[in-house]
Amino acid sequence: MFGQLDSVELRTGITLAGVLSFRMLGLFMILPVFMLLAADMPGFTPARAGLAVGIYGLTQAALQQPFGWLSDRFGRRRIMVTGLALFATGGVVAAMAETMGMLIAGRALQGCGAIAGVALAFAADHTRAQYRSVVMAIIGMSIGASFLLSMMISVPLSTLLGLSGLFWLTAVLGVIGMLLVFTLPAAKVSKEKVLQESGSSSIVWLFALSVFLLHAVMTLLFVVLPGMLVRQFGFELEHHWQIYVPSMVGSVILVFPLLRWVSAREKEANAMPLAFLVLGIALGLMSLGGSLAAMIVCALAFFLAFNLLEAAMPSMVSKLTGASGRGQKMGLYTSFQFLGAFAGGLVGGWLLGFGGEVITLSAGGALCAFWAVAMLMWFRSADNRQQA
Repeated sequence: MFGQLDSVELRTGITLAGVLSFRMLGLFMILPVFMLLAADMPGFTPARAGLAVGIYGLTQAALQQPFGWLSDRFGRRRIMVTGLALFATGGVVAAMAETMGMLIAGRALQGCGAIAGVALAFAADHTRAQYRSVVMAIIGMSIGASFLLSMMISVPLSTLLGLSGLFWLTAVLGVIGMLLVFTLPAAKVSKEKVLQESGSSSIVWLFALSVFLLHAVMTLLFVVLPGMLVRQFGFELEHHWQIYVPSMVGSVILVFPLLRWVSAREKEANAMPLAFLVLGIALGLMSLGGSLAAMIVCALAFFLAFNLLEAAMPSMVSKLTGASGRGQKMGLYTSFQFLGAFAGGLVGGWLLGFGGEVITLSAGGALCAFWAVAMLMWFRSADNRQQA
């Protein structure tokens, strides 16, 4: 599967996957149980608990680009270690919290460890352009795996450790991530032809808006789907992993050969609008309900398109803009990633209360279909300008 990667590329992908997946595992374990476990804390209100959940994403979004800028000037490794130290410290503060205010402060400090863009820039620095999407996919798949694992272990661990114990565990995972950073290959910026230096700012914004929508509809799906599985199919929450795991594993098996085919033929400009269209169709079909088997097939199609975009888009940003200021550009990109997740939860919850599951999923599907057309038109317009 990874035979075309050289030893540095493979080591970079696997190590960064470990760094980010350990960090994300700590975060994902908190989310399913936080509202219940925090209810006994002094000063608890639903609004404050919601702020404690959401403030992590807001501080992440605010600091991704500044951290990327700092990594361009002071080195990726140094900034990743600093970010993970902030994340671990925030976990300690939250673990020791005796009030909601202190817990919110700990979550905000965790969010200050905004290293996602820096990690993607490091991956781009150490990989050849034609294989970069494969390395990005390794990183993306590891985060997906940490999400699925967290769904299976968060409830048993919360029973054993409590909320404080879970935050201590996130701090430990952050320290493990710091240690992994020191095993990354020595600095070596890959040399490649920049595909389109002129207009690179508009390219970054195109992909920033694209990843905003991608993560918005992903979050929207998880606002709606758990309730649908319980109400329409009688599938209890503790068994939902039986839907997500096969769909995610199937998408991983399919996405790597698909990425190799797309990259070898330089078809990213066609594949990405098509992937957004697949997302739209999958969400639209999910809104119709149907059988549990049909939902699994739709989920497989959704995750396949999602994983393709999650790997291809940051790879394209790095190829189209070049190494100059790469950390800052990837920081902007990942800022919109977190903003999209925040907006997806907010808008998805409002739509669910306003119009129900069908309206919510249909709206997400329609947005993806619209963006597929808009993205295709942008690429064709860019090709025409380049030829002229």
